[in-house]
Amino acid sequence: MDPTRRTAVTFAVAVQFSRFLVLFATVSVAPLLGVAGWFVGFTANVTCTAFAALLVTRCRLWGRIGWSWRSRGRASLIWLVPFVVEALLWTLPVGLVDRPPGFGLWSLSLLLVGVNEELTSRGVILDRLERAFPAGPAVVITAALFGLQHLSAFATTSRDGVDILGNVAASTCFGLALAAYQSRFRWIVPLILAHAVLDTVTILGARPFGDAVIALMSVAYVGVGVALVRGRPRYVTAG
Repeated sequence: MDPTRRTAVTFAVAVQFSRFLVLFATVSVAPLLGVAGWFVGFTANVTCTAFAALLVTRCRLWGRIGWSWRSRGRASLIWLVPFVVEALLWTLPVGLVDRPPGFGLWSLSLLLVGVNEELTSRGVILDRLERAFPAGPAVVITAALFGLQHLSAFATTSRDGVDILGNVAASTCFGLALAAYQSRFRWIVPLILAHAVLDTVTILGARPFGDAVIALMSVAYVGVGVALVRGRPRYVTAG
């Protein structure tokens, strides 16, 4: 591999590993400080969000990643429809269940997940990889690393191994669509919101989907990612 590309991949892996260390350190230390139960995960989301924000600031990427409410044109709005459709599928017709400690705290915690994972993966990592690779490979590597980061559940939860590996696969497909959108439009704000909303409806949805439906959604997201990568021209930002 070309040294420039090797350096970019090494950087991307290091960023994801550093995020895992922040996450693992938080869930290990928080109980020693009196934080218990659900709030351990919430605290980890806070620290991971702080880590991501510091990283974006250190890399001077706020302008490049599209941290604004200004749309990138009609196409940038149309390509958000697949995320909206999935959110509706999870919520209609039976809605959400208000699980403890309450809908408000769940929404806030999952918004923090959206912020820290998007800033890290579709912000810092994708930007670095696209400086060394064409858009397609950069998007694929970003998606793969995003999926693999969910292996952290082995260290931070008691979930079944098959469930975790299924989540890794589904997250990779979802991450492909997110990375392809960011690569084309350079607009991370709607991705943060889409990520947070979809995590919320997945966890609080009153009608959970089976593996077959999730697999179909994953295939659809791969199609969205491929179409976005191939559907240039890309939106160009200053910085």
